[in-house]
Amino acid sequence: MKTHRLLIAAALATLFAAPALAQSESATLRIDSGSAMVSTGGEFTSAASGTQLAPGSRVMLTEGSRATLVYPNGCTQALGAAGVHGVPATCVAAAGSSAGSATAGSTAAGVDMGAVGIISGAAVLGAAGLNSMDEQPYVAPPPVSR
Repeated sequence: MKTHRLLIAAALATLFAAPALAQSESATLRIDSGSAMVSTGGEFTSAASGTQLAPGSRVMLTEGSRATLVYPNGCTQALGAAGVHGVPATCVAAAGSSAGSATAGSTAAGVDMGAVGIISGAAVLGAAGLNSMDEQPYVAPPPVSR
């Protein structure tokens, strides 16, 4: 019975790890020059430096404005062109850009090592559970007499 509980726990950890990992903490908007407006699904409103933005929010920059999204892991994503920019759940720094740097738990490819650890741990638990299962053949119980 313990084996089944371990397998169920490993399966649930794997199922719930992916959506939890897909959700990221909010990014912080840093306005470098000009002005910016943000929308969380409704109308655009003026934004100040330090505004917290959830994934899926949109940032509108006017001509000549520059802003940067700063993620909790230290990675930054520059927004330099006028227009509307979506806020991704994870940092998408430009390749070869000095403005985009991935640190503290993520690699240069943008892989969150914490997420890799959680998924790897769930896989190891599942493998251990499968390995510890009894290899006893099924024996049917005797018939019930009346």
